[in-house]
Amino acid sequence: MPEILDDLDEQQRAAAECVSGPVAIFAGAGTGKTRTITHRIAHAVTNGVHDPSQTLAVTFTTRAAGELRSRLGQLGVSGVQVRTFHSAALRQLRFFYPQFFNSSLPDLMPSKFRFVADAATLCRVANDKDSIRDLAAEIEWAKVNILSPEAYREKALEVRRDLSGDLTIEKVSKVFEAYLTRMDEAHAMDFEDVLLLTTAMLENFPEMANAVRKQYRHFTVDEFQDVSPVQFELLCQWLGDRDDVCVVGDPAQTIYSFSGATSKYLINFGSHFARTQDFQLTHSYRSTEPIVSVANQVLAKDATSPVRLSSKRGKGPKVTLTSYASDEEEAKKIGAQISEQIASGTSPREIAVLYRINSQSEIFEAELSALGIPVSLRGAERFFERVEVKNALLNLRAGLHVTGDRPLLDAVRDILSSVGWRTQAPDSGRSARETWESLNTIVDLAAELQAKDPAAQLPEFVKALDLRSEQEFAPSANAVTLASIHAAKGLEWEAVFVAGVSEGLLPISHATTAAEFNEERRLLYVAMTRAKTHLHLSWAKSRHTDGKGYREQSTLLRDLNL
Repeated sequence: MPEILDDLDEQQRAAAECVSGPVAIFAGAGTGKTRTITHRIAHAVTNGVHDPSQTLAVTFTTRAAGELRSRLGQLGVSGVQVRTFHSAALRQLRFFYPQFFNSSLPDLMPSKFRFVADAATLCRVANDKDSIRDLAAEIEWAKVNILSPEAYREKALEVRRDLSGDLTIEKVSKVFEAYLTRMDEAHAMDFEDVLLLTTAMLENFPEMANAVRKQYRHFTVDEFQDVSPVQFELLCQWLGDRDDVCVVGDPAQTIYSFSGATSKYLINFGSHFARTQDFQLTHSYRSTEPIVSVANQVLAKDATSPVRLSSKRGKGPKVTLTSYASDEEEAKKIGAQISEQIASGTSPREIAVLYRINSQSEIFEAELSALGIPVSLRGAERFFERVEVKNALLNLRAGLHVTGDRPLLDAVRDILSSVGWRTQAPDSGRSARETWESLNTIVDLAAELQAKDPAAQLPEFVKALDLRSEQEFAPSANAVTLASIHAAKGLEWEAVFVAGVSEGLLPISHATTAAEFNEERRLLYVAMTRAKTHLHLSWAKSRHTDGKGYREQSTLLRDLNL
């Protein structure tokens, strides 16, 4: 049906109309990539080119999968499988593994820390919390790059892996080998094993490969700049000798290289699939012209991305760059600006403070809390997994048997009052404030549903919450977001403060190679393009008010025309 594509711009429509793969869509920040691929799938299904039951859309997070699934539903498309790489692979393993090995699937470990600690102890390597975390990260990097312990030694030396503390490549390799033995003895597997084992089985068992390829004929992969070697190999096994695949991504937003992600598969997609048709989405519907201009200037020195944005938002406030005497002054001044923005009508949930490392959040948490401004720390526990949220849902379900025609919002407020919700946030205590924010978010959702449907009652509301939980589509509390740039990827706010843009922080001090420095450049680009209208960059000349720990402005800010 033509109307499915009517709301797309010419770039989006050209990509969506190309329903036969291979297709590579280079989509800049805020250019509507999810909109484009969902309309492409809907267009292909509606016109009978794709069978929805044989269509698999792959994302990197459950949140992204939930959003994509929701948008397809709004377009009237059902039956399409939308899963993360791990979810799709695990589903196949659970079905095929018992058939071919006549035994149960190894137990999936929610964390590898215990087994890494056992291996470290066996190898007489430090097994404190930080060392175990670093060892686990190295093992994950090796696995997503499809490296054995011996191959890890060679590759880690080649790429100059940055190891912390007393760790050496030799120590990591020995612990890695002991870890694999320990996992085999326990008949256990980790999340990387899910991908490795599925890929190996597809390669070695033709019956499984044929069954999977018969099931899925049309593939779409989101955030393709973040695929790792093992994920790309898995995709190739799913495809076999076919090429009906559409990938979408932005090399300029490749910021997870440290964990094995690489944009080379997106950049060189045509070398793997000869008939590839390339499309570019360059129209930013998120950011105003001043923000796009500065972001393009940052990206100008990175030749890996072909996309340069042009704003469809028009003119807006100038991007500001401010230096402060100390971190404390920076936090106080940013807090004052946030207070002004909230007073002028900007919702707290439309404001974010972004930084390079998580430890930078503390001073902003303290300052904003002192000002009475609610804060949401991005990257914390998932909304529906929080204890207070689970307790609230239990109480809401318990209230389903209560009949009456009270307005939904009144009923929800009464029920949640029994578990600690009040009309006003508590004055102090971070834990208490976080609990209140979670409960108040549920109240806000009830208010939204009632506004849309005044006749809605508690059963409809609980059903809506269950659906959101299933799709991992967590709401955001009405609070200012504090987040590392990595945690902010994929999100957007009306006003963004990028703090700590100084040498040693952004770029980070251990970025010593050209590749590492370019990744820091992309981090700044990602941070800037989270902003819709207001973008404020800042840095502090010193960590302390006494002037100790002198810093310089980031080299990434040089030559910017602000």
